[in-house]
Amino acid sequence: MRRSIAFLVLAVAAATMLFWLAIHQVSGFWLDMALRPDVRQALERSMDDQKRLRALDAEHADDYRRRFESTRMLLHRLEVLRMSRAQMLRRFELLLVASFALAAALAATSVWARARRAQARERTEYLDRVAVLQETARRHAHEIKGPLAAARMELERAADGAPPAIRAALESAGDELERVARFIREHASFAAIGAPVLRPVSLEQAIGEFCTTFANAWPNVALRFGGGDATVCADRDLLRQVLVNLCTNSARAIDGDGAVAFSVVRRGAKIAVDVADTGGGIAESLRARVFDPYVTTRRTGEGMGLGLSISRKIMLEHGGDLELVESSPAGTTFRLTFGERECS
Repeated sequence: MRRSIAFLVLAVAAATMLFWLAIHQVSGFWLDMALRPDVRQALERSMDDQKRLRALDAEHADDYRRRFESTRMLLHRLEVLRMSRAQMLRRFELLLVASFALAAALAATSVWARARRAQARERTEYLDRVAVLQETARRHAHEIKGPLAAARMELERAADGAPPAIRAALESAGDELERVARFIREHASFAAIGAPVLRPVSLEQAIGEFCTTFANAWPNVALRFGGGDATVCADRDLLRQVLVNLCTNSARAIDGDGAVAFSVVRRGAKIAVDVADTGGGIAESLRARVFDPYVTTRRTGEGMGLGLSISRKIMLEHGGDLELVESSPAGTTFRLTFGERECS
């Protein structure tokens, strides 16, 4: 937030400076037109003419005198303008620049506030959408578990003493039921995400322990901690789940051996953890929807595309967010941002 405000101030200052430069080039033009020597000379000649006409036309002498006095007053005002030109221009430019700066600041603040509101609205809508999907997943899992367990028991009982051909068919059916059971477990896991219990967590310690504990969880991936430390308010178990989900996706995206690197970074007043892998990247067509539930690049049966949805929900409920920073054939980087929330 502080970084956004600093950028806003710099943008307004730069725009104001450009406006002043433009105004400074033209602000004296209108005044110099009135102060040109030929204008003064013309007015002086007009006064001389009024004198001569007054002497020649006594009947209208009063009119000529009034015109003479009016012209002399105009010359006097022009002389005052000439003597105070620089001061008047400074005041004029200051007034214009101040008005422009105020208008620019109000416009920029309005745009920034709308962007912040849009961001907050998007996060709230995302959480509401995921909450609805969680409730749906919970109901589906509850409704399917019973019949699924009964079907598996019936298959096991029918397989006892059955001929080999029938037993093989029953085992094949059992494999399909196991596949359904895996989907139900994922649904149940998605539905069971609770609200985080925030405690002070040292990121250096938490990520270091994660790298040690899960060093062999993904045989083709080396976990590396690039350093940095900060204490944040987080749920240690849910944070671990986010890291597991990200590493699982990275392991599937890495062709051969690769690495996932963690680093703690500061973004203004906020703390973040960058998670960068050496995988093949995310297809450009999927990047805008990568956090939507059920969006996945895996083959049928390998997963439901809930890992990133779960992870972003967890980070949003921490008061932060999970963002896709960049993705290319050289790798993908996600950023976990922690909010400014008080610990329990």
